[in-house]
Amino acid sequence: MSGYHVRWEALRREAKVYGECRRNAQEARDELLAAFDRDRNTLGHDAYGAELAKHLPGVEQKIFDSLKEYIDELDGVASGLHVNARDYERPEQPPAGRN
Repeated sequence: MSGYHVRWEALRREAKVYGECRRNAQEARDELLAAFDRDRNTLGHDAYGAELAKHLPGVEQKIFDSLKEYIDELDGVASGLHVNARDYERPEQPPAGRN
């Protein structure tokens, strides 16, 4: 067979890999948020703690914005792979009513 051939099963398998990566990233984000929530008020009452407390909200925002972008990107890749798998699988399926 010459030309271009796509194994839609491989696309589906890779979509699952990206989906698992997304779930892992979401769990890591949730654990990190819980750690920030738990430890935010334990910065100390010295000058270092006061300075860190001033900057911590911005640092947290950047971290969680970056994690959201990463999770969204993983979701987009997984979704795209699922769509491609479906599109490549469809021509290989027998027409409805014919077996």
